[in-house]
Amino acid sequence: MNKSAIGKILLQFNAFAPFRFFNRDKLLVLVYHRFSNGEEIGKTSATVFRRHLDYLVRHYRVVSLTEAVSRVSALQKLSGREAVITIDDGYHDFYDIAFPILREYNVPATVYAVTGFVEGHCWIWTDIARYVSLSASNADLEIEINGTMVKRSLNGPGSRLAAAGAVNQVLKKLSDQEKDRELERFAQIMKVEVPDRPPPEFGSFTWDQAREMASAGIEIGSHTVSHPILTNVDAERLTSELEDSKIIIQREIGTNTVHFCYPNGDYAERERNAVEQAGYASAVSTEIRLCSDSADRFQIPRIDAEPEMYRFVQATSGFDRLKTAIRG
Repeated sequence: MNKSAIGKILLQFNAFAPFRFFNRDKLLVLVYHRFSNGEEIGKTSATVFRRHLDYLVRHYRVVSLTEAVSRVSALQKLSGREAVITIDDGYHDFYDIAFPILREYNVPATVYAVTGFVEGHCWIWTDIARYVSLSASNADLEIEINGTMVKRSLNGPGSRLAAAGAVNQVLKKLSDQEKDRELERFAQIMKVEVPDRPPPEFGSFTWDQAREMASAGIEIGSHTVSHPILTNVDAERLTSELEDSKIIIQREIGTNTVHFCYPNGDYAERERNAVEQAGYASAVSTEIRLCSDSADRFQIPRIDAEPEMYRFVQATSGFDRLKTAIRG
């Protein structure tokens, strides 16, 4: 019997409930990225999102990030079984698909916008490799980047997105300038012209839509100006990415409280301290675990919102963390 079958049986018999109870004093912070109406690779479908929210409103009190962080900042105990929903990047499909569903359930969320992306000045750079792979007529990919050879067969959307993922993994290790040069070379090798602005499939919501969402209880946070990996940029660029994006959001949304999300989850002491100095209310990471009430508000861990229901319940209960600790 495979893991999926076992997980579904455990879910059917409510086997994760004790772990949810044991971790009731910890904050669950969920992370989503993209959404779709039907089943699409790498996106949360509307059906799955509704299932997740059905589960959350039954077992948790879904609160705003500002409410949760205010308790952590004041060293107050969390009230128990609280959950926060966060969404990275600010794609238009959040506004088109997820936002109406959140309104149906009357629950808050925080979406982290890349301000240059919202304004049409840049792509989310990892999407460029995806666009190139999906658009190319090539049947195969072979490219050497910084001494690493990436070779893939391109025989369908799944394999093409996997190839782009392999390219992006290598690019993440480079400086920001090197990354841009290699992306350009990748497009040239694949004979694909990349438009200055992302096409609708890879586009952002607008500021008008952001203001509409904010008026309905969605907090608009910052994911920098251009989504660089902050550990790969110099101090001047780090400061501008943090400060400029915060100023833009405050101006466009009319809020003083802005939360932050580290691109790709990469940060060290320099980046953590710069976020605090820039005046953000909090920062979330990609460390996968539940959040205690003694957590550093600039290093808030999150849980991936996995589409399979048994995996979603297993991960949100804290079972995965215990399993990892036992194996370790």
